[in-house]
Amino acid sequence: MRLVKFKTKYIAVLNELRKQLVSKYPDKAQRVEYIIDTLIHKVYTLKSHSLINFIHSLYQACKEIQEICEIIPTHQEIDELLKK
Repeated sequence: MRLVKFKTKYIAVLNELRKQLVSKYPDKAQRVEYIIDTLIHKVYTLKSHSLINFIHSLYQACKEIQEICEIIPTHQEIDELLKK
């Protein structure tokens, strides 16, 4: 998978997750928006050498919003991305 494809996929996934989380947690909508916006920015500016920072950010966000754990890239996705 190329980095551009990875970034496109994750921005789309994060946007979809934002919709789900805002409707599920309306009382935390501002916090959800902030976390998702931060992650989207990290994806947008992502370079292969900063992939670890993005993954770490996802793990940190998981502590606050459990559903984010479900979108962490798999080992296979990461290996494929790093091969390029």
